[in-house]
Parts: sequence; structure tokens; C-alpha cells
Amino acid sequence: MHLPQFEYFVPTSAEEACSFLARHQGDALPLAGGTDLLVKMKHRRVVPGFLVNLKNIPGMDEIEYDEEKGLRIGALATIQSLKNSVIIKRHFKVLAQAAGVESSVQIRNVATLGGNIANASPAADAPLALITLGASVVLTRAGGRREIPLEDFFLGPGKSMLQTGEIISEIRVPSPWGRTGGSYLKHAVRRTDIAIVSVAVVVRLGEKVCEEARIALGSVAPTAFRAKRAEECLKDREITDELAEKAALTAMGESHPIDDIRGYAEYRSQTVLDITKQAILEATQDARLGGI
Repeated sequence: MHLPQFEYFVPTSAEEACSFLARHQGDALPLAGGTDLLVKMKHRRVVPGFLVNLKNIPGMDEIEYDEEKGLRIGALATIQSLKNSVIIKRHFKVLAQAAGVESSVQIRNVATLGGNIANASPAADAPLALITLGASVVLTRAGGRREIPLEDFFLGPGKSMLQTGEIISEIRVPSPWGRTGGSYLKHAVRRTDIAIVSVAVVVRLGEKVCEEARIALGSVAPTAFRAKRAEECLKDREITDELAEKAALTAMGESHPIDDIRGYAEYRSQTVLDITKQAILEATQDARLGGI
């Protein structure tokens, strides 16, 4: 299979890229890593007249951390760079775990976080972890920008709040909440395959009880989402094996899996129960040992 014909534009600023995208009203698409876009083009699922390569825009692949301002990840940072980052391993462990099971190392070396988010797959790994970390996405357009909580960004499979003429420029994550632990678990045929079910859990502990919990599920609804009723099961209570199972059962009830080529809905529901409980217990133990 070969790519359809297109014209190629290489801007040197976000303003230039967004102006070009806006002028061509949907006939131009931004190109980051291309691991999803080029496959779609080969299958003629999208046939743009122009590709706008973002890689010559300075600063869009940087990873920066400040204790007060939190973490800033440029949209062109690769998934492999998230996995390898000492900053992320030390302060945002759940994100490093998720990046480490995203596809193969060959894909991770090319695929970008911004492209991963823009693709809006309910099975994506890194965005799920970012949701539990309270991340937001910065969208840039000609003459302005806006910031949206990542958990509100996804509207459906392949659909998001990204508008024509906008690009994802960076992802922001607030600093960790103190005595916090995290866990990312993915169930797939092979470790690097697309998830059948995935779960990210972050908990903050007080002296004995859970002060706050965030539980996000992937591949069991039209978008990645937070299981907020399950989170409430844990809040202000000491996390035990029994409580973790109760929260996992609640999360299972909040999911809406379907039958598809990777698994049946009933199988997915049972898997939500099993791996959510495991992730809650792992995140709790992580927090007790010092966490992130």
C-alpha cells in the first residue's frame, strides 16, 4: 500500500502551523510522529491535501519539571522519552509505567505524546495515566491558546475537543500530592498490544486512611474515563483487600465494554474487577513505601 499524494509544509513556529491549518480548513493535517496518521492515509481513512510537519517548531519536545509549577511535556516528546525520563520516573511513576507498555520500542521512539492524545483512542496508555495525575492539555491556535483538563478532552473514539486550526502544544501536570502512590496495569494478548482493558490508579494516603484516589479505565467505554464512584469508595477509609475489591466492583459497574475483535464485553468486565483491585493495592503499597 502507498500513501496518497499530498503537499508538505514545514513551519518553524506554532503560529505559522496553526495559520496554515486554519487557512486550509480540514484539508491540512498536522504531522508529529505519524505512527497513526500515515497508517490511516495508506488505508485511505483520511486523504489530506497537505501535511504540516511540526518537528521544526522549537521547544515542542521538551520535558521540564518545577516543584511549584509542576511538569510540562512538549507535545512532540516521544513516548520512549517519557519511559526513560528520570524526572517522570521519580515524580510521576504511573506515567512512566504506562509509557513503557505502549506498543514496541520502535514505535515508542517515533510516536509522540501529543499525537497519542490527538488520536483519541480509548485504549491509549499514556493519556490514561495522565488523567489520574490531573493533567491538562494546552491547545494553540493562531492568536491564542486554551487549556482543557485531559479527562474532559475526549468526546468519543477518534473524537476530541481539538478544533480545525488548533494543535496540541503541551501537556501540563501538577506537582505530586505528597504521600502518593500509583500503579498502571494493562491486560492485552501481549504486553505491547492494544489494551483489552487498562487501569491507572493514584492514591494519596494520610496517616491511616486514603485522603484522595483517582481511578481511570481504558478500553471499556467510548473514551478513557475516571471511575468516580469507585474513587469515593476509597476516600477517607483505610484501604484493605476487602475495600479494594468493593471499589473494583464499583468500577466494573461504571464501565461500558463492548464485544470486539480483542475481547467480549463479559470478559472485559471481569478483567476490570481483577486488575482494578490489583492496581489499587499496588498503588496503596507504593504510597506506604514512599510513593512518587
